[in-house]
Amino acid sequence: MTPVIDIDVDWNTQDDTGLPWSFVDEARDPSRIVPGAYVVAGRGTAVAVPVAEVVGVGDDDVVHLRPLPGPVSAHAHLLVISAS
Repeated sequence: MTPVIDIDVDWNTQDDTGLPWSFVDEARDPSRIVPGAYVVAGRGTAVAVPVAEVVGVGDDDVVHLRPLPGPVSAHAHLLVISAS
């Protein structure tokens, strides 16, 4: 089963923070993209590092993400907490 991607991100993009980034409007539900939330992040059907913590959201709507190691199943409990 392929997990549903919450936010589109190219894991190869990093800025001066050293973290991958995206934009809030790339999210399936932008209201869930808040610092401390855990989301499934990736691009299309290829989800290289599927779960990430939202580290910050800038005034310019740039979202910084910290990828977590391991499969979605290893972090499913974090996704449930973030969705509530």
